[in-house]
Amino acid sequence: MYMAHERRRYILRLLEQRKHIRSSTLAQELGVTDETIRTDLVALQQRGLLQRVHGGARYTPPTAHNPECISQRLDSQLAQLVIPHIPPHARVYLEPGIISLAIIAHLGEHPCTIVTNSPDIMRAMAPPALPQELICTGGTLIKKEKLLENKVARQNLAVDVAILSPHAVTPTHISYRTPLRALWAQAAIMAAQLTLIAVPSQKLGQQAECSIPCTPNLLITEDHLPPEFHSTPVQTVPYISPDSFTAGDAFDY
Repeated sequence: MYMAHERRRYILRLLEQRKHIRSSTLAQELGVTDETIRTDLVALQQRGLLQRVHGGARYTPPTAHNPECISQRLDSQLAQLVIPHIPPHARVYLEPGIISLAIIAHLGEHPCTIVTNSPDIMRAMAPPALPQELICTGGTLIKKEKLLENKVARQNLAVDVAILSPHAVTPTHISYRTPLRALWAQAAIMAAQLTLIAVPSQKLGQQAECSIPCTPNLLITEDHLPPEFHSTPVQTVPYISPDSFTAGDAFDY
């Protein structure tokens, strides 16, 4: 049986993985009543950690003004470790994903230029209050993948830092579910002087359909590393998922 705080951290982690969850599904998985789950979701929404919708809840990006996000949510914890490794005034490639959105939320006054082909990241960077510059690669919107494709921009990508959150990571390769995501990641790795990988530990040792060579300068993840990663340069946050963490339709980190 989960304690209330353990159950709520579990719910947050599921939201980061699945994007949305149903109350009835949570109640069944956790062996509690629907009313208990509703109470949990209300409490988490009041703290700005999720958004309640009819029948359940959905993921919302973190904000820099909510300390609960930093202490309770994995996306924010990983983002906080990434930012100190971005040199001042660097050009930084960010690919689509929730960790990229968390990085934007916690950049603060850190001076840099974000280069991206993600409409979601462009929207997040749009508020005039954000001091960072934004460069859009332009191109054709591939709606299914939520990114812009511009072959000329991809082949001439000019960045100092590549921050990647692939769908799967081994010590020598990263992989994605689609060829286009892999092509952009490969271009960013080739252009950048510094490559950072930021992923939950569940993606370590896994494989996805489209693989490319990558030995990152630093892997940022949870302290739950498979043995083959013990020689990889790594910085970690505490592992927060219970052993019974339920697999589901993965959200795009």
